[in-house]
Amino acid sequence: MKNLLIKASILVPLFIFTYNYPLSAQSNTSEYIIIKNNGRIILAYKLFEDFLNSDKSWESYKKIVLDACPEMQAVHDKTLSWDTIDSVSFPKEVKNFKREDFEKYFNLYDKKTLNYLCDSLILRANNILKPLNPNPVDLCLFLPYGGCFIIPGSEKSTIYISLLIDTADVPKIMVHEYSHHLHIQRRPQEPFTLKREIVSEGMAVYLTTLINNTGISKAIPFMTESSVKWCFENEHMIKTSIEADLNDTTFMGLKKFIADGEVATPPKGFVEKTGFFAGYRIIEACIKKGMKLEEICSLNSDSVIAESGYFN
Repeated sequence: MKNLLIKASILVPLFIFTYNYPLSAQSNTSEYIIIKNNGRIILAYKLFEDFLNSDKSWESYKKIVLDACPEMQAVHDKTLSWDTIDSVSFPKEVKNFKREDFEKYFNLYDKKTLNYLCDSLILRANNILKPLNPNPVDLCLFLPYGGCFIIPGSEKSTIYISLLIDTADVPKIMVHEYSHHLHIQRRPQEPFTLKREIVSEGMAVYLTTLINNTGISKAIPFMTESSVKWCFENEHMIKTSIEADLNDTTFMGLKKFIADGEVATPPKGFVEKTGFFAGYRIIEACIKKGMKLEEICSLNSDSVIAESGYFN
């Protein structure tokens, strides 16, 4: 079975727990969703726990996990798109999942920790850059897949975080993904390119340094301080490599400069995730020229890069 712990390149202040809500019309597991003032905490991993108590057939997996929860279907689809599972072998692999391999994850988060993730961190973020609308932001915690990402929407956004991720990294990831939410509300529509993703990740990293009051070496998810040090020492080489691929519209650019783990294919000799570093330096250059966060967030990637002068 492929390693599912793949890390990808997290709703409003002072949420209060109120009552539970069913995952969908097909599910009776109302205790698995916590309603808050402007969003939900979806304990989707509990559906996987229920599956482990079943006959563990693919039909049961679909019924208990995917059909019962649209967020879990979204995670499944996203993981397929990353090529970390495939549609042929995964249905056969679910039969081999063992409860003892996942037991330690089921009680990782208590009410206090969930409140911290969804209240304190987001309150700090909103103090740095206020959300433009009151649309809800959900947090979905899931198994058995790995990764973290955000799916934005016109009516609500959802932040997805795998329980396979080290709990020490989760607060930083939550802030990073929520920073994407704040940026996406402001930036103009533009087609997918590497440059769009570079600027997007750079803004999320820059906001993380402000929200968490930390330096870049502690602000990039899944990037070690030694890798950040390498980036500073080899920045000219990073610039040259990324500049040549800025207009790339395939996943190859993402694999070279954004991804980590087994999906990453960085240039020879490079550390992973150099696009996060370059993006941060682009935003930092704009700030040093006197630009405000709101202004930078409102520009498309071409304009942000041009204003920064990073590749000049």
